[in-house]
Amino acid sequence: MEVALKPAGERTRLRSIWIWGLGAGSVAAALDVGLILAVDPGISAWVLVRAALFWVTAGWAVVCSDTGLGRYAHGIAVTVLLNLPWYVLESFEAGRIEHLPPLLAMSIVFGSGFGWARGRAR
Repeated sequence: MEVALKPAGERTRLRSIWIWGLGAGSVAAALDVGLILAVDPGISAWVLVRAALFWVTAGWAVVCSDTGLGRYAHGIAVTVLLNLPWYVLESFEAGRIEHLPPLLAMSIVFGSGFGWARGRAR
């Protein structure tokens, strides 16, 4: 039985995509956790963990995926799509519709950053 290995260039490209995706997500996670702590220092640690895990995963997903859109449009579209449950949970369900515009703005800013990282990784 013969095992087919990926060419070294392909492995390097995939490694770059993983590093850029997780790195961009980690930066977004740090910014979001810092913002949450600035607004509500007594927040549960589990909320911070949930937010951090979401952004790390979102950054990775945006950089690794392909929609055929330009990198910034792709980053914004995928980030907004991934954030739809958060919009419902944190604004509509919680009865705080005023939280929706900042959540959308943050998604657009972070999505643009993810799009930039996607362009760098590829």
